[in-house]
Amino acid sequence: MIVPTFIYNLGAGDIYFTPTWPPIGKQPLDGLEATRHDSFTSTGIKQSVLERVDDVMTLSFQFVPQSDLAAWKAFMTWALAGNIFAYRPNSTDHTVWGEYTLDSMAWTPKFVCVGTFSFDIQCRLWVGATVVSGS
Repeated sequence: MIVPTFIYNLGAGDIYFTPTWPPIGKQPLDGLEATRHDSFTSTGIKQSVLERVDDVMTLSFQFVPQSDLAAWKAFMTWALAGNIFAYRPNSTDHTVWGEYTLDSMAWTPKFVCVGTFSFDIQCRLWVGATVVSGS
């Protein structure tokens, strides 16, 4: 089973957090989100001004054991503050990773069954990020 790793630094060195279970239904590539301003003339002609196109990633953790929640809360406290973290899609592959910030503004794990919770998070590739992909 391939599980990811989140890496963040509270100031005393890197913290590596590897969830017990991986996200499900992961996109093969990050999605894209445009920051664009559109206007239309009275005759219907469209003008678009593009600021940028960002890479966004949605991670759906559907099976989170209660024993992981303390580590998730520590990570989410860091990420919800707008801080940068590294994401490795495969915790055993140190050659593929990217730096992200969290788009989500809340973290509320939902009850699935006894001892299991779920949640989704949306991450945005940090502008100026280091992205390393294996060869």
